[in-house]
Order: sequence, then structure tokens, then C-alpha cells
Amino acid sequence: MICMATLWAKAASDLPVYGDGFVNGFRDWHWTGLDPASTEFMHSGTSSISVKPAAAWEGIYFHHPGFDTTRYESLSFWVHGGTNGGQRLQVQGLLGGANPPKDVYYRLTVPTGDWAQVTVPLASLGIDGQSNCTGFWIQLRPGGSTNVFYVDDVQLNGRAAPAEAMTSPMVSSPPAQESPIDWNVAVWCVAGALVVMTILLAWVVVMLRRSGVGSRRNLLPVPMAIAKGLGPHAGAGSRVGLVSAEFEAFADEHARQLWERMASELAEFAKQSLVQGIYSQRSRLIETQQKAQDQVTALEARLALLQLPLAERISAYEARIEELEKQLGTRDEEMRGMTEAALMLIRDRLEKAKATVPGRFN
Repeated sequence: MICMATLWAKAASDLPVYGDGFVNGFRDWHWTGLDPASTEFMHSGTSSISVKPAAAWEGIYFHHPGFDTTRYESLSFWVHGGTNGGQRLQVQGLLGGANPPKDVYYRLTVPTGDWAQVTVPLASLGIDGQSNCTGFWIQLRPGGSTNVFYVDDVQLNGRAAPAEAMTSPMVSSPPAQESPIDWNVAVWCVAGALVVMTILLAWVVVMLRRSGVGSRRNLLPVPMAIAKGLGPHAGAGSRVGLVSAEFEAFADEHARQLWERMASELAEFAKQSLVQGIYSQRSRLIETQQKAQDQVTALEARLALLQLPLAERISAYEARIEELEKQLGTRDEEMRGMTEAALMLIRDRLEKAKATVPGRFN
């Protein structure tokens, strides 16, 4: 049991993105002139990010491997327009490494001569309550100044606790995050249950026979149909023998019917569990491949925006491959599968890029 106030303090903590540098796994994926340690204008600390767009739609990408935004309510940052201000900016969120949804954004105009705090609800970016957020863009849009602007003290703000929840003095510890169902384990459990039930049923039959079911000392009430068939004038010995034989036949038949029904239902359940397990594994594989393809598509989109020469493009592929190889050892099973798929796709792009320059990279 823990105090509710303590629980919400943990669940609603803010997540810093940039202070005097990128923190908590966020990285700088920009496609314009940028200095992440500028000392011209600082809101706090010793540095800020200076963004120097040469044209519209250039800016900075605060990238992070897919994470859950459920605990966060908004994105906040401080922005300064330099000596002139007037820059028209656009904030967009990304899911699964893919470009933001069309027409889902937050827009603002930077004031002149001072720092201004901007707070953007994650709901307005379409990334609230998502499990695969991969960061956000702050970019210049047309129609305003193209002068340098500055960004500082970027963070995701924790979601506030509901008022009614604070009145409860004690709650049990929150459950751990559920992991995906392992259908292989489920199928083995079903098979094990079938074996155990078969053994138990066989044991019951053996014990019934050993106990002398149908004998005079253990004779159970017989079905009415059997009793009626004896008649009032049958001899005592013949009655007992007939009752015993009829009861054993009756018990054996019902045991057989019960086992057939049980075996049929358990077999159907095992078959359905196996089919669902195969379908679930196939769905996870397709989802993993799609996420990897989205990452590669995002990388190619950034390279296309930069319009890099082929040699620099190849260097960018190689740098990304090196980065993904380093991440393999620290990922969980699901993320490792996605990372390996992305590696395979990027290596394929690299080989195709090298093939366009015969002799140089061979």
C-alpha cells in the first residue's frame, strides 16, 4: 500500500527534453543550421538552441525512440526571436517515426525582444495517450521572418492527478505493465491440462473398479428404468447380480459419453488457442516490419529535404547503421526485432546507393 499523493508524484513527473543539452534519450535530428549550445540568448542555464533556418519548413526534430505519452499532458518550451522576432513557427508530433498527420499542428508567432513560454497540449498534436511517439518538430513556416530564433528549457509536462483520486488515503500498488500474451506458452499449458485431466479420469475409473461398484456392500441407487425391469418376483440372488451388471454397464456408458464430450471440447479449445497464437505472432511480425519501414522512410525523407550529395548520403546511412547496431544490446525483444528489421532495410538502401557509383565503394 502506498499514499495516493506519492503515486501521482511518480506518475505525473515532468520529462525534461532539453536544458543545457539534450537529455532523457532525446536527440537532435535537425535539417537546418543549428547550434545546440548557443550562448547568445539563454532563458536559464548556460546555453540554448539557436535555429538558423534558410527557408520555410526548416527546423529541429527532437527525436526519441518510441515512448508512451500517457503520463504527459502537454509540451512546453521557451522561445526567443532574437533582435527582430516575428518568426512564424509550427509544432508537430510524430508517431512510429512517420511524418505527422496532415493538418494536425500547433502554430505561433515569436514575439520580439524577450523570452516567451509556449505550452502545447499533446491532444492538439494527435500524440496524447499513444505508445509509439517518436518526438516532435519545431519548424519555420512561410510568411514570417527567417532570422535566427532560440529555444530553451523544453519538457513534457506530467498529467495532473484527478481531484477525486487525491481524497483516497491509501491505494494498492499499481499493477505492472502487461506484456504481450505468449501463445506458445498458452498452447503448452492447454496440452499439459489435457494430459493431467486424462490421467485424473483414468485414476477415477480405476478406483471405481477397485472399490467394487455394483457389489452388495457398495451398491448405489440404480436408475429407475433398471429397477422397473427387475419385477417383484425375481430371486434375491438374480436381482443383486442383475443390478450389479446393469449398473456397471450404465456407469461405463455414461463415463464414456462424458469423456467423449470433454475430449471434443478440450480439443476444440486447444485448436482455437493455437490458431489465435499463430495469428497473433503474424500480426506482431507485420507490425514490427511496418514500424521498421516507417523509420527508414522518415530517414529518407530527412535526407531528401537536405538534398545531400551521394557521398554524404552514404555516410548518413552508415552513421545510422552504426547507431542502430549499438542500440541492439539495450533493446527489449520487441524493439530489438524492429531495430534488426530497420538495420536490414537501411543496409539494403546503402548497398543500392553504393552501386550507383561503380568502383568507388567496392
